[in-house]
Amino acid sequence: MIEFDLIDFSSPGDIKTVQDRLLTDLIGHVSGTSQYYKNIFRQNHLTPDDIKGVDDLHKIPFTTRDDLQRYNWDFLSAPRHAVREIVSTTGTTGEPQFIAMTGSDIDRLAYNEQRSFTYAGANPGDLFHIAVTGDNLFIAGAAYYRGLIRLGAAVARVGPQNTIRQFDLIKKLQPFGIVAVPSFMLHMARAARELKINPRDLGLQKAVLIGESIRDASLRSNPLGELVEEAFGEICYSTYGITEGQVSFCECVQKNGLHSHPDLVIAEVVDEEGKPLGDGETGELVLTTLQIEGMPLIRYKTGDITFKTTNTCKCGRNSLRIGPIIGRKQQRLKIKGVTLYPKTIENAILGIKDVVNYQIEAVTGENQSDRVILRVGSLRTEAELRPELTEHLRAKARVTPELVIESPEAVNERLTEGGSRKAVTFKDRRSTEAANERLQG
Repeated sequence: MIEFDLIDFSSPGDIKTVQDRLLTDLIGHVSGTSQYYKNIFRQNHLTPDDIKGVDDLHKIPFTTRDDLQRYNWDFLSAPRHAVREIVSTTGTTGEPQFIAMTGSDIDRLAYNEQRSFTYAGANPGDLFHIAVTGDNLFIAGAAYYRGLIRLGAAVARVGPQNTIRQFDLIKKLQPFGIVAVPSFMLHMARAARELKINPRDLGLQKAVLIGESIRDASLRSNPLGELVEEAFGEICYSTYGITEGQVSFCECVQKNGLHSHPDLVIAEVVDEEGKPLGDGETGELVLTTLQIEGMPLIRYKTGDITFKTTNTCKCGRNSLRIGPIIGRKQQRLKIKGVTLYPKTIENAILGIKDVVNYQIEAVTGENQSDRVILRVGSLRTEAELRPELTEHLRAKARVTPELVIESPEAVNERLTEGGSRKAVTFKDRRSTEAANERLQG
């Protein structure tokens, strides 16, 4: 793996020169080793010489999640004996896809996170409390652990233990920072209130938050971010990671978008027809991975909806930045003429007193329309809670799903149904026909 430690501060022209070279290296690699991309090049009458750099990337068709799922091991671009680790996607939007990594890919993963942590202001010697799982083929836990070690920081691999254990270890070890899922931080804040603990007295200086966005489209804190920062202080840094790309994006101290690593990934944002969009225009994030040996991806449609920014960040970096993930393309809902994503509903109910947990369920209604059921776990009576929920949903989400108020235990069983390794807050049970109509606009 080639390291370009100062590439983010290089001029846009110099960054493009590096990406052109790394892209041609990638094309040369996959055209001779990946059965999937060999077939794609042959079917589209392309040769490696047709791709001279980033300006020619559009000649290559998109790769989709369905492609990766259907032809999973045809993407392998390294000998089987060179594979050192296998990770997988969560499977929350379909069958899990397996990603094979070589030793070089693992080094690249650590390098990615080392740089991301420095963007967030971490330094050698800092101790980080890692409150995310490191097992079950989960790439993120391993990535953060390896990245911090590579940085020269120290780690406490705690995982998603119960809150009492979290507080006990934080008090004893006094970590500088924490790596966690935002909703888990919110759960800790609620538990702290019950235990009469002030989360700000824990001494945490940095919270690197994964898996869920804490920013809105204006890059200000969304309701989830506001609740976490209200409890722990303005110490939070948002990230975006994707298992298939073996890459993550992270905010810098300016908190002005999520920085890419231009020597590790080429990012595009495209519209429904696959046409490139300009800065600030909302569309689907597409990634081309650089410097990966095991399972490189070219023009991979992530299904995540966001926007990009290419101007110089206030931190001085010229690396492309993306905004928060607004939603997942296939999770888009249409309720009585209103189009929205589950995150809009989630944001509308966050902060309502005594809402312990929730799950949004989408099923196909009459005339292939979306019928949405919001299950809320609470100890409050339905007579008390339903009017408040209805008011918030109408005001902030402009829709009123079917409300079912249950015990937190009943909702929790739904969240972990099927042995999912993370809580499934959106359950899509819509028919295939309805899904196709939705994706086609």
